[in-house]
Amino acid sequence: MGNLSVTEIGSVVLNMVENVPTAISGTLPTIISNEIYNAQNVTGINIGTSVGETYQPAIISLSASSVIQLMELTGADAGTIKLGDFNVSKGGQSNTAITSQALREDGLAKLNNLGEEMTYYKSV
Repeated sequence: MGNLSVTEIGSVVLNMVENVPTAISGTLPTIISNEIYNAQNVTGINIGTSVGETYQPAIISLSASSVIQLMELTGADAGTIKLGDFNVSKGGQSNTAITSQALREDGLAKLNNLGEEMTYYKSV
């Protein structure tokens, strides 16, 4: 699959979450860049703007969560949210808050599985 740019990650997120308003999809590069920055802070590893395969699942989940949270704040609601073979369709009530939280937890769990960069020094 290779490295994905911020724009390519945005396309993946838009495929996961339906009916994203233009006001939010236009800010998608900023949202994704913020999630990359947060992931770099958690892991201590410089991920960069061309995201490697190792970090893609976490960045995609966290970015989708942020998009859904913004949709909820603006009053928009996603009809269907897809994560691989898993689909959540809106029933009688809004499920954006639950789905957003689930994606956020998924993304954070994936980041935690990556671990943190450690530096060792020899004392003399």
